Amino acid sequence: MDAGTVLGFIGGYVATIAGVFLLYLPVLALFVALLVAAGVLQLLLLPFVILLRKVRRSRPGPDTENSWMLGP
Repeated sequence: MDAGTVLGFIGGYVATIAGVFLLYLPVLALFVALLVAAGVLQLLLLPFVILLRKVRRSRPGPDTENSWMLGP
């Protein structure tokens, strides 16, 4: 095997890697776009989540103090 054959194999491997990357590039771009969209949606909904948590905490809870049942 001479140097030209080895360089040909290396070039073929590089071309194959580049082709597979270009083949799956739309899938990768869609995945990144969906991640960004999910993050933006979470940031937009964050004020409503905080508001709901504050509304839920403001309700008085039931009295669960049962120490009077044991007696002195």
